[in-house]
Amino acid sequence: MEIKTYPAGKTALYGYEAPGKTKAVILLVHGLGEHAGRYAGWASMFNALGVTVRAFDLPGHGNSEGRRGVVPSPEKVYDTIDRLCDELYSEFPGVPLFIYGHSLGGGIVLNYLVRRKPRLSGAIATSPWLYLTETPPQAKVIMANLAKKLMPGMTQPSGLKTEFLSRDPEVVAAYRSDPLVHGLISAGLYGWMTDAAKETLAGAGEINIPLLLVHGRNDMITSSSGSLQVAGLAPKATLKLWDDGYHELHNDLLREEHFEFIAEWIDSLI
Repeated sequence: MEIKTYPAGKTALYGYEAPGKTKAVILLVHGLGEHAGRYAGWASMFNALGVTVRAFDLPGHGNSEGRRGVVPSPEKVYDTIDRLCDELYSEFPGVPLFIYGHSLGGGIVLNYLVRRKPRLSGAIATSPWLYLTETPPQAKVIMANLAKKLMPGMTQPSGLKTEFLSRDPEVVAAYRSDPLVHGLISAGLYGWMTDAAKETLAGAGEINIPLLLVHGRNDMITSSSGSLQVAGLAPKATLKLWDDGYHELHNDLLREEHFEFIAEWIDSLI
């Protein structure tokens, strides 16, 4: 892990390198409250196939600076992604570059595609945050909407029900005991993702790179309806719904099949 300063501040970077020649590179964006270090095992599976994975901790998460659960303006985060992509193009000239986001990261990636229209070989969004499966209490939503303008840095508990992350109890236990995991979300971040979802759905028809959307039908954190809508609008989208899948498909009991599906999709493009 190394720390670099980007538009969003001091950012923790992770490199999961493929042995030998790299045939593709993935830039990974993690979910709310977690950090990129949780993807080490997942990345190693890609490494074994010759795919290098790079990742970073979002502001207010993991080893990056910032108050827990507080993420600056979306433009600063997207500027950071742009910088990282430029660095990867320089480091791996001519090698296909993919961006991959999970949950909050999936919502960020989809909105990034709509706003920035990057030159990438493809994008992957798993369990993207477009709609939540369970709507927060109305009073909490009203408070968040007021606070996003007046006090965007005000944080509240995210209300994440960790038992719904995976059907593997060891994954849930590890998440709960991870000192770098937090359970906070700022009013500004909640407002950003709510607005971003609307913008993404309005502009999904303009996503002109190959896009893989994957969701579990039993995801009780983010709703698969958002993935279905984007898949119906984006011209080069592929949609995969796993019948029994929970939220963290990469950590669920079907992780092997999920990995093979993603790997085959990447291979079809390179």
